[in-house]
Amino acid sequence: MRLFLAATFPESVLRPLNARLAAVKSRLPAASWVKPETQHLTFAFLGEQKEELIDKLSSLVESELEGVKAFEAKLHGAGFFPNPRHARVGWVGVTPEERFHDIAAAVRAAVKEAGVELDRADFRPHLTMMRLRDPWPPASIELFQKTLREFDSAPFPIDAVTLFSSRLNPSGAVHTAVRKFAFA
Repeated sequence: MRLFLAATFPESVLRPLNARLAAVKSRLPAASWVKPETQHLTFAFLGEQKEELIDKLSSLVESELEGVKAFEAKLHGAGFFPNPRHARVGWVGVTPEERFHDIAAAVRAAVKEAGVELDRADFRPHLTMMRLRDPWPPASIELFQKTLREFDSAPFPIDAVTLFSSRLNPSGAVHTAVRKFAFA
């Protein structure tokens, strides 16, 4: 089963964000948009794993997250990875970044201790909105950024990390919560 550890966001926070994007999507070139019901912030993607890993990983994640306290976060701003000129992923930012970095470090330490090798990419806290197969013209890049540049969500709690399984099918990935790890 394909597994990943992530934070989820309240529907009440995602709704205004997705409404803002819906107003301009028809003026943007083709992209693979992430469905609102699967939007999340990934701390660690484990890839294909045996089901037996879940119990071992769960105790390690619980231990690593022991000192993590719940906090208030916001969605704010937007951009592209790796950069606007070579855009592959359109994202929305999250704050406070340092708190998301702390969670990622704890989660990734647990995953490594469980014997799972992670990608070597640095963790950059963000909410992926879409992926680009073909380059967008500069005007489209600017429209996406302008639409979300000033976006500032209502504060919302980050109080848990969820272990998800992900099943791919023709209409997109289906994510199922396997375990939830609440913060102090």
